Formats: sequence, C-alpha cells, structure tokens
Amino acid sequence: MNKQSAADFLGVSVRALERYVQQGKISVTYEKGKTRPTANFDQTELEAFKEELNQPTVKPAFESRQITTQQQQQTGKLVHQSGEIGVIDKLSSIIEPLLGKGDNQPVVPIADQLLLTIAEAQALTGLSRKFLRDAIT
Repeated sequence: MNKQSAADFLGVSVRALERYVQQGKISVTYEKGKTRPTANFDQTELEAFKEELNQPTVKPAFESRQITTQQQQQTGKLVHQSGEIGVIDKLSSIIEPLLGKGDNQPVVPIADQLLLTIAEAQALTGLSRKFLRDAIT
C-alpha cells in the first residue's frame, strides 16, 4: 500500500503518517520507482496500528500525590488521614457554606451525574473540548 492510501486508510494526513514512521510506530519498505523510491506499507501492520489509534486514551483529571511528615512541616499544610488538605481546600470548605453551597445541596460525584457540561466531560475523560463537541454533533 502506498503512502497516500495508507494515510487514507488510517484517517490521518500523509505528514502524520511520516511522523509515525519516524517514531518507529509503523515500518515501511521502499521499492525502486521510476524516478525515486516508493514507500510500501504492510496492510496487516496498518490494521493493527489503526486499532491502536482508535483506542480511547484516558488521562486522569489530576494526579494525586502523597506527602511525608517532613514535607508537611516544610510547606505548613494540614494533612488528614486520607491525604493532603491544602490551605485553599481549607478556605473553600469554610467559604462554601457561607455561599449556600454547603450541606443543603447534595454532592453528586462527577462520574455519577446524568448530564455533564463540556468542561466536566473534559475533566472526567481527558479528551479535548473540540473532540467532545465533534462527538456530540
């Protein structure tokens, strides 16, 4: 399969296909052509790579980290048994009840909500805003 048909098969540009070759994700063989060597791609390898491309990638919305007691003393942050509570978290827990966002409204985890905003879906899935809008459309 030549370069253009391989790019069409994968649904990417020719330049993206060339980048995959440079990164070693796809192998290519060159055969002598009339004026210059032509690139040939293996159909089975392209099918396997297409499956890999179509796999959804999930990035966590945030990374959790554990801190030691020594780091806690250096940063001056409070630590609860379940992990780190920073100054901002402490202040927000004080301010939220004052704003009416406290105990009188049930807190539903984002993963259990029936409807999500684009920003919530983006935070939950790690996908781009454009990709989510295109998927909704």
